[in-house]
Amino acid sequence: MFSIHDYQARRQAAFKILPAESALMIPSSPSCVRSADVHFPYRPSSDMLYLCGYEEESAFLILISGEKQKQVLFVQKKDPTKQLWSGPVYGPEGAGELTGMDSCYTNQCFLAVAEELLKNTQRFYYSFGKNLKWDRQVQNLLAKLKSSKRIMPALHDSLKITAPLRMKKSEKELKIMRKAIHISAEAHKVLMQNTHPGKTEKELEDIFLATVRKQGAKELAYPSIVATGECACILHYTKNNQTLKDNELLLVDAGAEYQYYASDITRTFPTNGKFSKIQKNIYHSLLTIQKNLIGLLKPGVSFQSVQKKATELISNWLLEEKLLSGNLKQILQDKKYKKYFPHNVGHSIGLDVHDVSFSKNPKELLLEENFVITIEPGLYFPPHDFSLPKELRGVGLRIEDDVWITSNSAEVLSHEVPKEVDEIEALIGSSK
Repeated sequence: MFSIHDYQARRQAAFKILPAESALMIPSSPSCVRSADVHFPYRPSSDMLYLCGYEEESAFLILISGEKQKQVLFVQKKDPTKQLWSGPVYGPEGAGELTGMDSCYTNQCFLAVAEELLKNTQRFYYSFGKNLKWDRQVQNLLAKLKSSKRIMPALHDSLKITAPLRMKKSEKELKIMRKAIHISAEAHKVLMQNTHPGKTEKELEDIFLATVRKQGAKELAYPSIVATGECACILHYTKNNQTLKDNELLLVDAGAEYQYYASDITRTFPTNGKFSKIQKNIYHSLLTIQKNLIGLLKPGVSFQSVQKKATELISNWLLEEKLLSGNLKQILQDKKYKKYFPHNVGHSIGLDVHDVSFSKNPKELLLEENFVITIEPGLYFPPHDFSLPKELRGVGLRIEDDVWITSNSAEVLSHEVPKEVDEIEALIGSSK
C-alpha cells in the first residue's frame, strides 16, 4: 500500500521536527518468548513501520539532522542456517532497496559505525524500555560518545518526534483504517447474529476471529473482550470462558488489525435479543451520552473538554437515577463518578490500538483534522456494591466507536455496527 516515496516523505517530515545536529533512534520490537522455545508471532515496531516500513526483527534506524542529513538502518545479516529455519532475510542490500535509506549495515557493526556517525551529535531522541537488547547497545554508545567528547549527550523521548507525525493520518492511512474498521464491523455483526443463551464467550470470540481472517486481516488489534453478565465490569476481561445466560447483557470489545492498522469497537447487547426495561433505560442513556460527545468533536477542541463533558453527563445521570448523592459540582470535584466510570472517554488509534499521542499529558491535546480517536463512555456497576439496587449489581455497559476528525466536524467510521436498540434487537440471534 505504501511506496518507498511515502516512507521517504515521512522521514523528511521527521527531519523538519528534529532539531539541528540531533539524532532520532528507533529500535525494532523484540521477539517475545511465549514459553520455552516457542515465540509469539512477531509484530514489528510501529515507529519503524511508520518511518521505513521495515518488518524484520533486530533492526535499528538512525536519522541524523544537520547540513547533510543521514538516514541509516542496521539489520540482520544474511544467515543460511537461520534462513533454513525461519525463512529469508533482506540483509543490508535488500533492506536498502526496500526502504530507500542512505546506508544499511549489519547490526554486528552497530557500535563502531554509530559512534563515527554520531561523533558531532549532542542531542538524541530514543525511548528506553521498548527493546532491552538495543537499550544496552545505546547505553554503550552514549557512554563511548560521552568519553570521547567529555560531555553528557542530551537524551529525549523519541515520541516527541514520531507522535506528532503519526497522529495525523494520510489519505492512504485512512483508507487502510476504513478497511480495518469495516472488517471488524462485519465480524461484530456476525457475532451478534450468533448470540443467544447457552453459547459460550469463547465460541463467540472464535466466530469474531474467523470472520476477521476470512476477510483478509491476519491478526486482531488486541485480545478480544467477550464479557457476559458481571464479567463486563472487568475492564480488560479476556478469559472469555463463561456461558451466556438468559436476560444478561454481553459486552464485546474487539477489533481487527489490517496492514498493521488497528480498529477498536465495543457494543453491549442482551444475550436473548431483548433489552429488559432497566437494561434499555441504562443503554439508551449511555448511547445518548456517546452521541452528545461525538457531536462535540472537531478541530481545535481539547480532548480534556471532551473528557470533562463525559464526566459531567455521566455524573448527572447517576444523580438523576439516585445512584450518587450530593450536588454535581462536588461529585465532579471529588471524582465520585469514577466508582462507575473509571476510564478515559477515548484514545488515539492508528498503528497501535492505544496509539501515540494523547502524549504524556492528554490535557494539552487539541484535536486536529485527520486525527482518528475512539469515543467510549461506559457504566460499570460492581457485583458486590450493596449500595446499588440488586438489579444493577454486576451490570456493565460500554459503547465505543472509531471517529475521524474532519475539517469541521467528525465522522463515525464504525457506523456499520448497529447500536440503536431496535437495530440490535433485530440482529441478535438472527442466525439460527
